[in-house]
Amino acid sequence: MIEDLKLIARKVRETERALPHDYDRGQVLRQGADGTPTLNIDQVAEDAIVDFVKQRKLPYNILSEEAGFIDRKQKRTLVIDPIDGTQNSVAGVPFYSVSLAIGTKSMEDTQAGVVMNLVTGDTYHAEKGKGAFKNDQPIRARPYHQYSSLILVYIGKYASIDDFNVARDAVRSRAFGCASLEMCLVAEGKADGYYMNCEVRERSVRVIDIAASALILREAGGDVVDLAGKRLDMRFDLEDRQNILAYGDEKLKEAVL
Repeated sequence: MIEDLKLIARKVRETERALPHDYDRGQVLRQGADGTPTLNIDQVAEDAIVDFVKQRKLPYNILSEEAGFIDRKQKRTLVIDPIDGTQNSVAGVPFYSVSLAIGTKSMEDTQAGVVMNLVTGDTYHAEKGKGAFKNDQPIRARPYHQYSSLILVYIGKYASIDDFNVARDAVRSRAFGCASLEMCLVAEGKADGYYMNCEVRERSVRVIDIAASALILREAGGDVVDLAGKRLDMRFDLEDRQNILAYGDEKLKEAVL
């Protein structure tokens, strides 16, 4: 499964890098299955994935941001965010990814995940029970130390006051606009946590955003919870939305929540 996911991620990166310099990544095409606008760059990446799966006859259904659920009569489902950090891609900010996970019904039975930074090519992956890796080297979340903390926080149009409070209380905070990669930074011990608390439910995290990175983080020794502190398990359903805390060390969960 991991090799399938790596091949798909490479295909997306090749397709994205081959786009002309003046390609209008931000043109709105329509409303996607998740209720948000589908932009040119989203559609290009999704088409590359769907075509690859069909051409290789890979044994997966597909759940995607734009197309919704594509029932291919398979037991397992490929959960994809073709471009996580779409607005970074449109703006030319070099921090966006493709996120790919394989499971059956929810995050708890996710068996494999890959997140690729489409700018650098850095690739994070995990299989359940086998650890987490970056560029095939093992990674591990770091211990939390209050006086040297770095917390990644969602600070956007729909951010709540709690987002700003968490950012203020950390020694250092950053907002990068790509949840999957931010959670992978926690998994590799570059940051202590990622916090998102949207005031508008429809703008909260979707399973396609974090199915892969949640597995990677958990295999690296961290975890993801809802804001009541309960271990997060999101259905493979675009209607399921959650505010979250991802962390590398239980001490950060206690400090934030």
